[in-house]
Amino acid sequence: MKIRLFFILAIILCCLPLHTLAEDEDAPLEIEPVYPDNQLADTKGYFNLLVEPGETQTLELRVANNLDTELTLAGSSANAYTHPTGGMLYGTGINSENSILLDDAIHLADLIKIDESITIPPQSTVNVPIEVTSPDEDGQTFLGAVILTTEPESMEVEETAENDSANVILNTETSYTVALQLNLPAETTPDFSLGGAGFLNGTGEVFIEMTNNAHLIQEEIIGEYAVSDQEGNELFSGEIPSFKMAPKSQIRYSIPWQNETLADGTYTLNLNGTAGGEEFSASETFTIENEDIQEFEEKNLPNTTASGNTGIPIWIWIAGAVVFGMLMFIIGKKIK
Repeated sequence: MKIRLFFILAIILCCLPLHTLAEDEDAPLEIEPVYPDNQLADTKGYFNLLVEPGETQTLELRVANNLDTELTLAGSSANAYTHPTGGMLYGTGINSENSILLDDAIHLADLIKIDESITIPPQSTVNVPIEVTSPDEDGQTFLGAVILTTEPESMEVEETAENDSANVILNTETSYTVALQLNLPAETTPDFSLGGAGFLNGTGEVFIEMTNNAHLIQEEIIGEYAVSDQEGNELFSGEIPSFKMAPKSQIRYSIPWQNETLADGTYTLNLNGTAGGEEFSASETFTIENEDIQEFEEKNLPNTTASGNTGIPIWIWIAGAVVFGMLMFIIGKKIK
């Protein structure tokens, strides 16, 4: 009887979740823009300012440290890029063919000044100043950001391998980005265009070049695409959800390969859509080589022939638990 009771308790304990729920806590760091008088009233969460060319303005971020320890933040400025799948991407020195700024783009990061090191006492709030100079250029919209990054926190993880042990130190940090949009009184004509298509062998995606060649945010890019083989058979199709492009930026807009097979050959990407209400269309051919497929497989397909994996599959654990339970049940009946 005692063994049966033990068995029941063991089953109950095994069914209990292995995690606990913590009570809601305040975020360790809270960052909020202090909106100036020239902030567009309908915008919250970032700076969206009406400015004049060449003027300098000091802005502030209200930063609250909710921890019982002092926090040191690294302040930096950033340029605005367009993400290869749409939307804004902030940083400096982004070196990628998939997302670039055009040669005549204004690097707003050079016109934003913020302290490189910011110290916030425990359980305190400080206002961090930001000095921004508007470009003295013809253009309607310029976009950038400020980034606050926490100091890396060290975590020691001990790994043991037979008779030897090693300590691995992981450095973790958190970045907070606040966008900064400057709207000048000049009106700029949109200049959106499409370029060539191709295949990204690193990710197995089709791409088409998109360019926003104007000092404004290109709004509402939306469309439909279809990929066909060299015989004209449609392999797959889909929609491009609405997105925006940063001023004076270019991307390789990426589309996942959705056909069951991937073979070398010549393909055609057909694209139709609108950008800010203006229609666009393109029909671009591209080639996939055997080398592209081999490189994609090497980077993305698992090595099923690899040996030395000593992990026990989960089904073995489940089967073992069932057998153990049945055995304990039989022993309990015999003792009774």
